[in-house]
Amino acid sequence: MIIKSKTCLIYSPGGHYNELKKSLKGINFSKKYHVTFKSNYDDKDVKYYIFHPRKNLFRTLINFIQSFIILFKEKPKLIISTGADVCLGTIILAKIFFRTRIIFIESAANVLTPTLTGRISYYFSDLFIIQYRVLKKYYPKAILSKGFLF
Repeated sequence: MIIKSKTCLIYSPGGHYNELKKSLKGINFSKKYHVTFKSNYDDKDVKYYIFHPRKNLFRTLINFIQSFIILFKEKPKLIISTGADVCLGTIILAKIFFRTRIIFIESAANVLTPTLTGRISYYFSDLFIIQYRVLKKYYPKAILSKGFLF
């Protein structure tokens, strides 16, 4: 399958990135770019590094500003994310200002309770994917994946 729309892949490095890679296996993108924050897991595919919010208001504000600048420059038609908090600015701003389609995949690390990022992203997502049936009570419109992405 080939996705021709410009696509933003945004994620936290490490496990979130590995889940995203596994979920996109077999899908080719003609135009894509990666966004994350700097870490020990830095990858050659990353085009943009943005500030990691870490539940800090000042850092979150910087993340939102950087996210808006990147969105204005790139204008993606689709955003796919596995979280975590690094993606919230991009997801919220893309949906409000650019009407971007959003696919969010809730992390497999969260078995019984939803993440804060997931709870917020759920309201902005066009497709929300969970990996555990028990999360359906928190995300009634979510789609249950056919297997785990870790």
